[in-house]
Amino acid sequence: MSLVVPRALFLNPSQNAVFAVPAVAISLFVFAYSTLFGQISILVFYALWLPILFNAPGILATRAQPILMILALPALAVGSVLWTDAPGATLRASIQYGTTVLCGLVAARIVSVRSLAVGGLIGGLAVLLYSHSDGKYGYDFVDATYAFQGAFQSKNQLGFYASLTALFGLAVAVMSGTRLILRPVAFGIAAFAVWTLTLTDSATSVLSLAAGVLAILAVILTMRIGIAFRAQSIAVFLCIATALAAVAIQAGALDTIFAVFGKDPTLTGRTYLWNQGVLFGQERPVLGLGYNAFWQLNRPEAEDLWREFYISSRTGFHFHNTLIESYVALGIGGVLLVAGWTLALLLNSVRVVMNTQLHAEAALCVGLALIFVIRSFVEIDFFTPYTAGSFLVPYLLVQMSDQRRSVMQHRHRARPTLA
Repeated sequence: MSLVVPRALFLNPSQNAVFAVPAVAISLFVFAYSTLFGQISILVFYALWLPILFNAPGILATRAQPILMILALPALAVGSVLWTDAPGATLRASIQYGTTVLCGLVAARIVSVRSLAVGGLIGGLAVLLYSHSDGKYGYDFVDATYAFQGAFQSKNQLGFYASLTALFGLAVAVMSGTRLILRPVAFGIAAFAVWTLTLTDSATSVLSLAAGVLAILAVILTMRIGIAFRAQSIAVFLCIATALAAVAIQAGALDTIFAVFGKDPTLTGRTYLWNQGVLFGQERPVLGLGYNAFWQLNRPEAEDLWREFYISSRTGFHFHNTLIESYVALGIGGVLLVAGWTLALLLNSVRVVMNTQLHAEAALCVGLALIFVIRSFVEIDFFTPYTAGSFLVPYLLVQMSDQRRSVMQHRHRARPTLA
């Protein structure tokens, strides 16, 4: 007698938490430590998501407009094999990147925001505990400081996962369906993540987390207002936030922030990297050098930057700006597509707040979106394979689009019709 597993246990977001939560948790752990555990961890990641697509390809065929917009970027990356001077590296990395994005799209259609939050919290906690068990501190030659980096090669990466874990913890704690006894547990994990974040001394992660938390609180408050008045409330809030930011900058807030985190006006060399990236990109501005073609051994320009920034491993380095990285790799086309992703994160954030009653779920999506938008100016989170950003950003884009579409369709069906 064969055992038949109901498809809903995998495909229905309201019934598949027993699959979705562990799948998200494992994926997050793989993203963090795939360089340590190697190919077997990547195969586990693929085994979680790709069979879903093979058995139910229709989950991406329906409501395909956002799917196609997102897939245009990895498609261009794969297409760059035609003009790159490192075809082997470009082909391998672009396929890895495209399949990571594809898995994020699958998750967007079968994983609820609640399951994402719980899975992200469990996976994030596992990532942080593993790094604390390693306990390694690293010396930053540019900052001339020691900071906690755990099992990572960079304090900024550990800080990134700590900020994600803290945000997931806050979201789980405030979600209406969370059991009362679990709320302090979620807050406790979030506090542990914040403590870990302070040990990393990662200014980018601290500031992006602060922005994400403020966004969550602002969304929850805004969504207490009736839908008819939300647009005006959001417009007023954005005007006030913009004015306050302008006043703060004029009053020297940036200098104060630099001083608090021990940074100089060059952002510890990032402005130099940005300048170099723009100059390299201008050599082939239309199509770029090819995806992942710049950071290759024996390329003189890459070797010079590795040497200047004390990257002895000659791997895992980038231009610390997603638009510039895409400009060097894929030219103007890459810049436009990455900018489209970033703009879509912002626009979908506003739209989902205006068109849904899912307070905590919408708040988490907006908080995560803002974190990735802010980090895109100083990090490369969603332009590389096997990273949390390349999985979560496609998830957020499709999830927020689907939430808004669902609400609009519900309103249309509920609208009275004339006999």
